[in-house]
Amino acid sequence: MVFGGRSVEHEVSLLSAKSIIRNIDPEKYEIFPIFIEKSGIWRRASVSSWLEEGGLEFSGGSFLSPSLNPANPAFYEISGRELVNEHKVYVIFPVLHGTYGEDGAVQGMFELMGIPYVGASILGSSVGMDKIMMKTLLKDSGLPVPEYLGFYKTDWESGKSQISARILNEIGLPCFVKSANLGSSVGITKVKSKDVLPGAVDYSCRFSERVIVERAVKKPREIEVSVLGNDDPQASCPGEVVPHREFYDYTAKYLEEGTGLIAPADLDEETAGRLRDYAVRTFRALDCSGMGRVDFLLEDGSNEIFVSEINTIPGFTQISMYPRLWGASGVSFPELVNRLIELAIERRRRADSLESDFSDTGKKD
Repeated sequence: MVFGGRSVEHEVSLLSAKSIIRNIDPEKYEIFPIFIEKSGIWRRASVSSWLEEGGLEFSGGSFLSPSLNPANPAFYEISGRELVNEHKVYVIFPVLHGTYGEDGAVQGMFELMGIPYVGASILGSSVGMDKIMMKTLLKDSGLPVPEYLGFYKTDWESGKSQISARILNEIGLPCFVKSANLGSSVGITKVKSKDVLPGAVDYSCRFSERVIVERAVKKPREIEVSVLGNDDPQASCPGEVVPHREFYDYTAKYLEEGTGLIAPADLDEETAGRLRDYAVRTFRALDCSGMGRVDFLLEDGSNEIFVSEINTIPGFTQISMYPRLWGASGVSFPELVNRLIELAIERRRRADSLESDFSDTGKKD
C-alpha cells in the first residue's frame, strides 16, 4: 500500500489508508506500507502502533527506491548509499488522493514496474482528475454536465477583465470557481456577486495552473454512486450528501461534524436507475477501472441530473461514501478491498497477455 503523498489531500490519505489496512484480510495478504512524505521521500512504514492511535514509525534513516524493471517489481530500501534490503511487491493499492497520486503520475510508474495496481489506468486517472478534460469527454459522450468555462492561470493573469466578462455572460451567477485538478473540494468558492469573482479565481489559482467555472445548479441534491469493476462495471445504490454548510466543501467533509450521509438515498426507482446508468456510462467514458465514485447534482424542481465529477481514488474512511454505499448494496468493507485487489490482478494479467513484439506478426506470408 502507498499512502500519504505530496498533494494538499495528504491528511485525507492517512485516514483512508488506516481504514483499508484495518479491513485487509491478514490471512490472505501481507501488507507492506509505503509512506510518501509531503517532501516526496518514500519511506517504509510500520503501522502497528499507528492503528492503535499512536504515530507512524519508519525504518531508521532509510528511504525506498522503486525498481522500474518489470522483471523485478520491487522496492529497494537504501540507507545513505548502501542497499539495506529488497522488498518484493506483488500488487499495489495506491491511497493517494489528489495530485501526484490520483492524476496518473504514480500509475505511470507502476506501469513501468509491470506490477498490478488498484484503480484506474494512467488515462482514466489523468482525465478523471482534470475537471476540464473530464467534462469535455462526458459532454462529447452525451452525458449531462453543467455549463462550464475552463482557462489557464496565465490567461487570467493577463486578462482578468475579459475572462470575468465571459464568465458573467456565458456562465452567469451564481457559479462555482474551482481548481481544475484537485479533489476533496479544495480551492473551490461559490460566487454570488461579480464583486467577489476575481478573488475567487485568484484563490483557485493558488492551487492549480488551470481553473474551471461552472454554473451553479439550482438548489441541488448532492447524490453519489459507487462503481466497481473493469470492463463490466457495476453501480451501487445511490447515496445522498446533506451538507450542513451551503455546499460540501473541504471543511464540511473532514473538519466539522454535521453533514448527513444517507445510504441509500430517498429516490424513486426511475431516478435511482438513471443515476446508476449515468454512473456506469461515466466510468466507461473516462476509461476507468477498478473503482470510482461518481458525484451528481439533482436539480430542484426539474429533477434534472448533472454529472459533477468522478473520483478515481475515493475516500476510504469508515464514513466515506464509497465503502458506505457498497455496504448498503450488500458488499462489506473487507469484501470490497479484496475485490479491488482481484480486479487489479485481473487487469494486469490481461495486459500481459497482449502481444508486444511486432517483428513476427507484422510479416506477410
